[in-house]
Amino acid sequence: MNTNFGTILLGIFLVILSVSVVFSVIWILLIKTRLDKKLSMRDALLTSEEFEAHAKRTAAEHAVRKRRRYYNSPVIWMNQNYKTILSVYKELNLDIQKKHAVPPAAEWLLDNSYIIEEQVKSIRRDLHLQSYFKLPVLESGFLKGYSRIFAVAVELAMHTDGQINERVVSEYLKAYQSHGVLQEREIWALPLVIRLAMIDSINNQCQKIREAKSNWRKADKAFEEWISGDCKDSECIMKAYKGCFVHLKQTNPSFLDQLFYHLRRSGNNYSEVNLAMEEYHSKLGLSVSQIIQQEHHVRSTNTVTLGNCFTSLRLISTLDWGDLLAQASFVDEILSKDPDGTYPLMDIQSRNIYRGKIEELAGVLGVSELYIAEEAIKLAQKAYAEKQDRLTDNLSIQRTFHVGYYIIGEGVKDLRSKRNKRGKVLPKMTDVIKKYPEAMYLLPIALITFALTFAAVRFSLFYANDYRLLISVFAGIAVFIPSSEIAVHIINKLVCRTLPPAFFPRLELKDGIPSEMSTVVAIPALLNNPKHVNELLENMESHYLSNREKNLYFALLGAFKDADKKNMTGDSDIIAAALRGVKKLNDKYSPNGIEIFYFFHRERQFNESNNKWISWERKRGTLLEFNDLVLGLEDTSFTYFSSHTPPFQQVRYIITLDSDTVLPLGMAKKMIAVMAHPLNRPVIDLHKNIVIEGYGIIQPRVDVDAESANLSFFSRILTGQEGIDPYANAISNVYQDLFGEGIFTGKGIYDLRTFQTILKDSIPLDSILSHDLLEGSFLRAGLVTDLKLVDSYPSKYNAYSARQHRWVRGDWKLLRQ
Repeated sequence: MNTNFGTILLGIFLVILSVSVVFSVIWILLIKTRLDKKLSMRDALLTSEEFEAHAKRTAAEHAVRKRRRYYNSPVIWMNQNYKTILSVYKELNLDIQKKHAVPPAAEWLLDNSYIIEEQVKSIRRDLHLQSYFKLPVLESGFLKGYSRIFAVAVELAMHTDGQINERVVSEYLKAYQSHGVLQEREIWALPLVIRLAMIDSINNQCQKIREAKSNWRKADKAFEEWISGDCKDSECIMKAYKGCFVHLKQTNPSFLDQLFYHLRRSGNNYSEVNLAMEEYHSKLGLSVSQIIQQEHHVRSTNTVTLGNCFTSLRLISTLDWGDLLAQASFVDEILSKDPDGTYPLMDIQSRNIYRGKIEELAGVLGVSELYIAEEAIKLAQKAYAEKQDRLTDNLSIQRTFHVGYYIIGEGVKDLRSKRNKRGKVLPKMTDVIKKYPEAMYLLPIALITFALTFAAVRFSLFYANDYRLLISVFAGIAVFIPSSEIAVHIINKLVCRTLPPAFFPRLELKDGIPSEMSTVVAIPALLNNPKHVNELLENMESHYLSNREKNLYFALLGAFKDADKKNMTGDSDIIAAALRGVKKLNDKYSPNGIEIFYFFHRERQFNESNNKWISWERKRGTLLEFNDLVLGLEDTSFTYFSSHTPPFQQVRYIITLDSDTVLPLGMAKKMIAVMAHPLNRPVIDLHKNIVIEGYGIIQPRVDVDAESANLSFFSRILTGQEGIDPYANAISNVYQDLFGEGIFTGKGIYDLRTFQTILKDSIPLDSILSHDLLEGSFLRAGLVTDLKLVDSYPSKYNAYSARQHRWVRGDWKLLRQ
């Protein structure tokens, strides 16, 4: 029986192996068939009118289906093309080294082969086969089984001789879509498939170069045999010549051109041979001179085509495709009807996110992308018509006027309810996680912690001989905290891999920061001496030079260090240095009279709990009082002003930085663009006195500057551990991606009026030290990880320990409250 069972298993194995082999052979043959199918990348060059008519005709002829042929993978034939191009390049290099002549087109390949290598690497990186195989494919025609958008790219290459530019693409897409609408994923795949088509065209030209070289070598060999052998007279040469063409099957222009080249250079009189050849070819319908002329024309055309392909590849790599493809998108055209006018003002990345979400919803609900876009616009228009005359100051209501509310916001539920063609749609795993974030995060951590602790306890019970209960208790206590750390690390990794990174839509602010979004970059700092003041002013100047924007102001908010009395020796020197430095900056950068730089300084007040003269509520008090000052209140402890009439009437946002924080190039405008988007504007619950929708604070990622990171061996060790210190490296997306909120670390941008409304009287005096976390909790901080600030890092252990001690004191005091 065992023998029979083994025989059956062997038979099953052999059957499976045979089927696998047959399937593999068929698969290879199919791929080989597709690879052998060369695309003719040169066709008749068309005028603008003919090109437009051809695009319309092509769109009408293109019939698509959803069934995919996975052996049509673009990576397979791109790699084959690259292999051919690379081999021709090596052959040409070898010919150059041997002093052999090469076709004129070869110079383009020899000089620009690096472009092909760059493009191939880029395509391998950017091409996601899972997305590519979702593209509609042609069900008939020469490119049957290939994606429709690839056929469009081939048409562009064929009828422009490889000379593709922004105007050509725009006109072709416009004409094509007048008779056939492309999907969003097809439009945005166009730059990639154009590069594929260009590489295929270059491959065809390389094969022509190889063929021409081969014919040249045959002509060289034939001529050498004639002059080195017994074949000297015209009759003998013509006999050998006709024999060559019998072998070549047809009259070969490249062979003939190279042969006549040798005859002309030989110095012998071959006039009789020339006459005989002319007579021979005239019987075939063409003269030798015509054949050679055609060969030179083809050679010149091939050179131009190859040059156009390389030039187009360079252009495609540098072209800003965002606006071009957006103009070709019907979905973008529909969304531009956004009732509150926000969509056209958004940056290209945000609009891409909207269109991608529409594409995803269309796939889930089984409808077209245009339908989803139209329904989203209708919902926004309906909300705008019903509520625009009422509660217009209510940001929660204003959010519903924006089409994005129904695409990426809470209104997506209304959009889904409009179409239920497939009945109930199974929720995605990411949707389930976001619906129950606390349970999906804390429960796995608890289970893993319990499992690891339980394993340690069982292990101790198994090996302990005496005091088993006591040893098991100690074992559980000893491994509980490490187990919880392991569990948190595992779940954080899983969350980051499962959930997509949180994205914040934003405006483009193409024309700069408008007056209604005026912003002040505020730098609270303790001023110890005039030298320190000058350093802070230099930093503030650097912030301005990196962010030269209209309606953006910079303010140094000074305070004296703690003292035993209100006024100390040297205070006046500090004030004089600050006022003098700010005036110098304004004289240098404010020629029109509107000051850009400001200095405000607070006096000391006696604090009974500390028995010291300090600035009221330290940094938190500085920001609160500065907010009052900007809002027009005068009852503050600021006593020194560089200007008593700053143009702060329309200031809407405050960017707060530490004294050693670097504001990178253009970052201020980017932060404002995020804050100003309708879906990010803070909505306040007046009863709870917190922000419940949107964000009152935006916290960029904080990187460590290279100089301080490499200042010492200690800093190099710690700054390499990204994600461990949330105050220095706010790069973890776990809290933002899962819970929709980040951690405020004291450096970011906040809504001025929201900040002051919620926090002015919410926290008792002298009750906290660490205010950043509390402010982020009240105002709902958003962690935007694609924006960043740069901060310094302690270079010595004592400085690091002092900072840790200060933070621990602050956190402990928060817990006690």
